[in-house]
Amino acid sequence: MAAGGQTLDIFGFSPFDGTLAWAVALVALAHFAGFLIRGAFGFGSNLPIIILTTWALGPHHAIILVILTATFAQAHLFPQGFKRADWGLARRLTVGVYVGIGLGTYVFASLKAEALAPILGALVILIVLMDRFDAIGRLGRVVDLSGRALVAGLSVVSGFVGTVSGGGGIYFLAPFLRHMCPTPVGFRSTSLVVSGIFMLGRALFVLIAGMIDLETVIEALLLMPVVLLGGWIGGRWFRKADAARFFRGLSLMLLAGAVSLIVKSLL
Repeated sequence: MAAGGQTLDIFGFSPFDGTLAWAVALVALAHFAGFLIRGAFGFGSNLPIIILTTWALGPHHAIILVILTATFAQAHLFPQGFKRADWGLARRLTVGVYVGIGLGTYVFASLKAEALAPILGALVILIVLMDRFDAIGRLGRVVDLSGRALVAGLSVVSGFVGTVSGGGGIYFLAPFLRHMCPTPVGFRSTSLVVSGIFMLGRALFVLIAGMIDLETVIEALLLMPVVLLGGWIGGRWFRKADAARFFRGLSLMLLAGAVSLIVKSLL
């Protein structure tokens, strides 16, 4: 970490090497805020983290880092959803999600940073607009959302979009999960379980693709205290949170961040 000409050294590795101290602080703050959201609602951490940390780290580094922190954190959050999750629904989503993750990992590894940033911004805008206009809910009025073909299609698209954008797979599925799990506890529990399946798959695929190095693993471990604190506070806040109002505000923030990424990449 570049700060006053000094570099942090851990067993010969230099996490956040070349990153200014204020940027590392921004990364830590973004992870705390993102996992507060995940602790409260069971999903929603990755997109705001990536929107903020891409400015400091670049898109590939930001996405790989949040894949690792989310995977580590899910070991702590997963048990909270274990008892009340809809496991039948989670199993039906898993195969399609993993197919989408495989395709998304190939695209993600192939894109250069200057090409990934505008695509990331465009995908975030698409995800947020679909959620705000309740696209899945509207679709459910004309077709059976529990149909095998539709579940398979949604899961593949979710895995692909969530992998290329670094987050948003569960955000994309959230309207579908709300429809299938109408109680707040059932929705949060199932979201935590599906997020865990999603995080494990993404971590395995990027590891197979050779995109994880020890320095990034150390960076993720250094962030775990703020990640776990955010998740713990979010879990305590869950029963008091006004989810509808909160996600309206989060959507506006994500849209503004996505537009700024696109403008920055075009300039």
